[in-house]
Amino acid sequence: MEILLVEGLRKVYDSKVEALKGISFTIEKPSLTALLGPNGAGKTTLLNIVVGITPPTSGKVMILGRDPWRDRRVRALVGFVPQEEGIFRVRTVEENLLTIAAYYDVPTDEARRRAKEVMEYLGLTEYRRRLAGKLSGGLKRRLAIGMSLMHDPKLLVLDEPTTGLDPGARAAFMRLIKGFVREGKAVLMSTHIGEDAELCDDVIIMHRGELVARGSPDELRKKALGLKTVVELLTNEPRKVAEALGGEVIRVGASEVVKVLLSDPEKELPNLMSEVYRLGISVNEVRVRKPSMSDVFIAFTGQSLEEVGGG
Repeated sequence: MEILLVEGLRKVYDSKVEALKGISFTIEKPSLTALLGPNGAGKTTLLNIVVGITPPTSGKVMILGRDPWRDRRVRALVGFVPQEEGIFRVRTVEENLLTIAAYYDVPTDEARRRAKEVMEYLGLTEYRRRLAGKLSGGLKRRLAIGMSLMHDPKLLVLDEPTTGLDPGARAAFMRLIKGFVREGKAVLMSTHIGEDAELCDDVIIMHRGELVARGSPDELRKKALGLKTVVELLTNEPRKVAEALGGEVIRVGASEVVKVLLSDPEKELPNLMSEVYRLGISVNEVRVRKPSMSDVFIAFTGQSLEEVGGG
């Protein structure tokens, strides 16, 4: 029996905007699955339907063989962390955990035991008496996840959990999430950050309300770009170089660089550099890397993860 079944899911809002266009997929075992797409791809709408917040226009969702829209008790099998904080800012860390446990009718003694375990697991023990509103952004995210774990759900659903965190905090947070899988939970998370998707077992690429592709990061790389390698050139005349080499200009941090895809960089790169020098243009830096999930997303959709879509 699947942990999660999503079949033919459509959502049309009153404004006639079709946010989801027949999405279907399953999660069959404990794993970390990412919904990857820019803002407006339909990710939040999909998650809200899965957890029972937003009703679908058509299609169905089954969690461990049960329909959350017909059996409200199924929702106790799911832990949900929305984009918003979802915490009680004027209560302490421990009080937040005990409050949400009471909501799920967890007996008091059991709730206190779970709260202790959750705080230890998430590194929150030293903050147990601190008001939630006084926590850093990363600790607030940890508390929100802790609250979602208090009723021991089988499926954990996270909506953009690393947004706003610095790269170091994001990496630590992703390691924490992967730990839930080792504990036997299935995790479904949305993200527009390619680096997060790289760390997932399974990636579902969403674009304008549709499922475009699915697979492990390496499987998606192969489907989208074959065995090509990415070469990035940092130069003072990126647009001229891109035109000459058939590449494209992309922004990396504060710089514009030329991105070229090569099948055999050892053989092709010398010729590429000779062409640049023939133009009389200097190259400040050359970077060679495997395609990222951002590269893969562009290959499948023609759109950047940073672009804002509709719906």
